[in-house]
Amino acid sequence: MMAILVNKIMLSSFMLAIIFVILMVGVESLFEVYEPKVLMTNQISTPLTLHCKDKHHDDHLNTLQPGESHRFKFIPNPFRKSFLWFCSFNRTGALHYFDIYIQKRDYCTNDLCTWDIYTNGLCKTD
Repeated sequence: MMAILVNKIMLSSFMLAIIFVILMVGVESLFEVYEPKVLMTNQISTPLTLHCKDKHHDDHLNTLQPGESHRFKFIPNPFRKSFLWFCSFNRTGALHYFDIYIQKRDYCTNDLCTWDIYTNGLCKTD
Protein backbone atom coordinates (compact mmCIF):
# COMPACT_ATOMS: atom_id res chain seq x y z
CA MET A 1 0.00 0.00 0.00
CA MET A 2 2.86 2.34 0.87
CA ALA A 3 4.52 1.70 -2.54
CA ILE A 4 1.33 2.78 -4.35
CA LEU A 5 1.22 6.02 -2.34
CA VAL A 6 4.90 6.75 -3.07
CA ASN A 7 4.34 6.10 -6.81
CA LYS A 8 1.35 8.47 -6.85
CA ILE A 9 3.35 11.19 -5.10
CA MET A 10 6.25 10.77 -7.53
CA LEU A 11 3.88 10.83 -10.52
CA SER A 12 2.17 13.96 -9.17
CA SER A 13 5.53 15.66 -8.63
CA PHE A 14 6.64 14.73 -12.15
CA MET A 15 3.40 16.11 -13.65
CA LEU A 16 3.76 19.35 -11.68
CA ALA A 17 7.34 19.73 -12.94
CA ILE A 18 6.18 19.24 -16.54
CA ILE A 19 3.39 21.80 -16.10
CA PHE A 20 5.86 24.26 -14.56
CA VAL A 21 8.28 23.91 -17.49
CA ILE A 22 5.47 24.33 -20.04
CA LEU A 23 4.19 27.44 -18.27
CA MET A 24 7.66 28.98 -18.03
CA VAL A 25 8.37 28.41 -21.71
CA GLY A 26 4.95 29.85 -22.57
CA VAL A 27 5.45 32.96 -20.42
CA GLU A 28 8.92 33.55 -21.89
CA SER A 29 7.61 33.24 -25.44
CA LEU A 30 4.94 35.86 -24.70
CA PHE A 31 7.63 38.46 -24.04
CA GLU A 32 10.03 37.49 -26.84
CA VAL A 33 7.89 36.74 -29.88
CA TYR A 34 9.98 36.50 -33.03
CA GLU A 35 7.73 37.63 -35.88
CA PRO A 36 9.79 37.81 -39.07
CA LYS A 37 8.60 39.70 -42.10
CA VAL A 38 9.63 38.81 -45.64
CA LEU A 39 9.97 41.61 -48.17
CA MET A 40 10.55 40.73 -51.83
CA THR A 41 11.24 43.33 -54.52
CA ASN A 42 10.96 42.74 -58.27
CA GLN A 43 14.24 43.94 -59.83
CA ILE A 44 13.26 42.53 -63.26
CA SER A 45 12.08 44.79 -66.09
CA THR A 46 8.89 42.73 -66.59
CA PRO A 47 5.96 41.88 -64.27
CA LEU A 48 6.42 38.90 -61.98
CA THR A 49 3.76 36.67 -60.42
CA LEU A 50 4.60 35.11 -57.08
CA HIS A 51 2.76 32.70 -54.82
CA CYS A 52 4.07 32.05 -51.30
CA LYS A 53 2.82 29.61 -48.68
CA ASP A 54 3.72 27.26 -45.89
CA LYS A 55 2.14 24.01 -44.76
CA HIS A 56 -0.87 25.76 -43.21
CA HIS A 57 -1.05 29.28 -44.72
CA ASP A 58 -1.40 30.60 -48.26
CA ASP A 59 -0.34 34.13 -49.23
CA HIS A 60 -2.17 33.78 -52.59
CA LEU A 61 -1.07 35.03 -56.00
CA ASN A 62 0.55 38.45 -56.16
CA THR A 63 1.72 40.28 -59.27
CA LEU A 64 4.66 42.64 -58.88
CA GLN A 65 5.41 45.25 -61.47
CA PRO A 66 9.08 46.24 -61.97
CA GLY A 67 10.34 47.88 -58.76
CA GLU A 68 7.30 46.83 -56.70
CA SER A 69 7.57 44.91 -53.45
CA HIS A 70 5.45 42.39 -51.60
CA ARG A 71 5.59 41.77 -47.86
CA PHE A 72 4.13 39.17 -45.51
CA LYS A 73 4.74 38.19 -41.89
CA PHE A 74 4.30 35.12 -39.73
CA ILE A 75 5.19 33.59 -36.37
CA PRO A 76 7.44 30.52 -36.67
CA ASN A 77 7.03 27.57 -34.34
CA PRO A 78 9.24 28.22 -31.27
CA PHE A 79 9.41 24.50 -30.37
CA ARG A 80 10.23 22.96 -33.73
CA LYS A 81 12.94 24.50 -35.87
CA SER A 82 11.52 23.17 -39.13
CA PHE A 83 9.30 26.10 -40.17
CA LEU A 84 9.36 26.73 -43.94
CA TRP A 85 7.81 29.26 -46.34
CA PHE A 86 8.32 28.67 -50.05
CA CYS A 87 7.40 30.71 -53.11
CA SER A 88 6.86 30.08 -56.78
CA PHE A 89 7.88 32.79 -59.22
CA ASN A 90 6.41 33.01 -62.71
CA ARG A 91 7.93 35.31 -65.30
CA THR A 92 7.07 35.01 -68.99
CA GLY A 93 6.02 31.38 -68.58
CA ALA A 94 9.13 30.27 -66.66
CA LEU A 95 8.14 28.86 -63.24
CA HIS A 96 10.72 28.72 -60.44
CA TYR A 97 10.49 27.70 -56.76
CA PHE A 98 12.50 28.98 -53.82
CA ASP A 99 12.45 28.36 -50.06
CA ILE A 100 12.10 31.99 -49.02
CA TYR A 101 12.28 31.31 -45.26
CA ILE A 102 13.83 28.28 -43.56
CA GLN A 103 13.76 28.60 -39.78
CA LYS A 104 17.10 26.83 -39.27
CA ARG A 105 18.79 28.94 -41.97
CA ASP A 106 17.23 32.38 -41.66
CA TYR A 107 17.34 34.77 -38.75
CA CYS A 108 16.38 38.12 -40.16
CA THR A 109 17.95 41.46 -39.23
CA ASN A 110 15.46 43.45 -37.12
CA ASP A 111 12.87 40.72 -37.90
CA LEU A 112 12.96 41.65 -41.62
CA CYS A 113 14.19 39.31 -44.37
CA THR A 114 14.63 41.25 -47.60
CA TRP A 115 15.06 39.64 -50.99
CA ASP A 116 15.65 41.17 -54.43
CA ILE A 117 14.41 39.14 -57.37
CA TYR A 118 16.62 39.19 -60.48
CA THR A 119 16.43 37.28 -63.77
CA ASN A 120 19.15 34.87 -62.61
CA GLY A 121 17.70 34.29 -59.11
CA LEU A 122 17.11 35.81 -55.71
CA CYS A 123 19.54 37.76 -53.57
CA LYS A 124 19.08 38.20 -49.81
CA THR A 125 19.88 41.82 -48.96
CA ASP A 126 19.89 41.88 -45.13
